[in-house]
Amino acid sequence: MRFNRRNALLAGSAAALALGTKALAEPFRPMLGPRARVMFVNDLSGDIDGLFAAVHMVLSRSIELCGIVGTATFSPWFADESAVHSAELAKDILRLMGRAGQVPVHVGSDRRMPGPATPAPSAGAQAIIDEAMRTDSTLPLYVAVGGGLNEVASAMLIEPRIADRFTLVWIGGDALPGGGTGETNFNIDPHAARHIYNVSELPIWQVSRKAYATCLVSASEIQALIAPHGAIGAWLYERLGDVAAKSRGHLNTGETWILGDNPLVLLTAVTDWVPSSGGAENRRFLYQRTQSSHYDEVIAPLLNADGTFTARDSGRKIRIYDTLDVRTMLADMFAKLQINFPAR
Repeated sequence: MRFNRRNALLAGSAAALALGTKALAEPFRPMLGPRARVMFVNDLSGDIDGLFAAVHMVLSRSIELCGIVGTATFSPWFADESAVHSAELAKDILRLMGRAGQVPVHVGSDRRMPGPATPAPSAGAQAIIDEAMRTDSTLPLYVAVGGGLNEVASAMLIEPRIADRFTLVWIGGDALPGGGTGETNFNIDPHAARHIYNVSELPIWQVSRKAYATCLVSASEIQALIAPHGAIGAWLYERLGDVAAKSRGHLNTGETWILGDNPLVLLTAVTDWVPSSGGAENRRFLYQRTQSSHYDEVIAPLLNADGTFTARDSGRKIRIYDTLDVRTMLADMFAKLQINFPAR
């Protein structure tokens, strides 16, 4: 009897070990599935940081990636930073990751908003409207933007009902109290940014330049921790060389690069959770706590034409992040690439 029981225990342990080994070999997935939806909006044909953020977002299992919108930079200095090229790069990323056709890709606007209340319609703006108006999902929606706000502002002007149906997470603008001038993503379309801050009631989580400038990674880290992992890892590493070529040799980035768009993943997919307040019958779990990334929650300031802020006495509150959990963000990206695309 003891012998049979011992054999049964050993067999059970072996089965558990086999199951555990199998689980370790597969990418982690939350047992209860995604807990948020994300539309990823990015000028992928501009700064290469958007490419790393896109890959990180695709690999994140706690969100449902509803679509990628490729946008333009309208840069007078560099050629082919168009919305069409951004969408092509999004498709390249999905193909290299073995996800071709699994995430919808949309083309953003080929022009700035022509005025403060005049939209620039595009397939990308319509995709944001369509996702925000869905009634078949109860998951909260984030529109995560690493570039200009053209498509978001245009979508809201075309369909005002979407203003309370998603949260904007934006890499752009400057920190409190005064804001600043010359920030790249604000300058892509100032009319769009000013409409969202000054006119709309849209919930905003802004990642200021002060915060995103801390997302520094070395080229050696990318070479050691990203490049060996699949075709996508090698492709990302190769993109470092594109910067010098694009600038015709005028920009020497040395050994580092700022992955300033990856906070879009940190604040939507790699977040803490907390129960809501209220009675037990109304208690539910919220996934909007970012305890290790600090923000100020303030009445939305007036965003001026030069990117500076003027404080206001009333109105909705928004978040403006000034520090980020860069350690968790980068470690999570490195780990996901290594698990999903083991080095050979």
